[in-house]
Amino acid sequence: MKKGFTLVEMLVVIGIIAVLTAATIGGYSKITATAEKTKCRELVSNVAIAMTTYFQRNGAWPSILVKNGKTDGELDENVAYALKDYISLNADTNAQKLKGLDKFGIVTPWATEVIKRRGSSAAVTDKVPSGGSIKDHILHYAIDLDGDGIIENASVGGESVSVRATAIVWCCGKDGVIEAYTRGLRKDDIHSWTKGQTQDVK
Repeated sequence: MKKGFTLVEMLVVIGIIAVLTAATIGGYSKITATAEKTKCRELVSNVAIAMTTYFQRNGAWPSILVKNGKTDGELDENVAYALKDYISLNADTNAQKLKGLDKFGIVTPWATEVIKRRGSSAAVTDKVPSGGSIKDHILHYAIDLDGDGIIENASVGGESVSVRATAIVWCCGKDGVIEAYTRGLRKDDIHSWTKGQTQDVK
């Protein structure tokens, strides 16, 4: 006599497989999200270190970083090109511009994935699936221009922040939105400095 599975047994096995699959997918998504955020934190920190190193070696900032007395802005393709020897960036030195994955400047890993997929047809206005456009995912910076070791009144998401540092860098999180500094700390924005370095927030 042939023995087989009953319908009930089959449904139980299918149910167990479905539960295990759902748990695995949920766990994988969480691990992936954590890895992406860690990668972005490292990028932000490394860029701030590279900017500080530039200043220490040269005793001055690249002129493009302090144009018209401005001490903060986006690390777009023009600004980032000045830092090409201190950060690993793909540059066309003949045309004096960045190329490849760095053609829009220094962007978050979420935007980098879009640029990889789109290749040469990528545009700064292209949407990033997690939120915002490539432009929204460009890193921001502020520098200490007067050499007192404090960056005064950097505008981080519209909130004025003073930080003990030579250079600071920040960016949006996965959602593509830079929040006001104190809100960004609670949400997903990424900053190169710690709360302990912050002197004043307005």
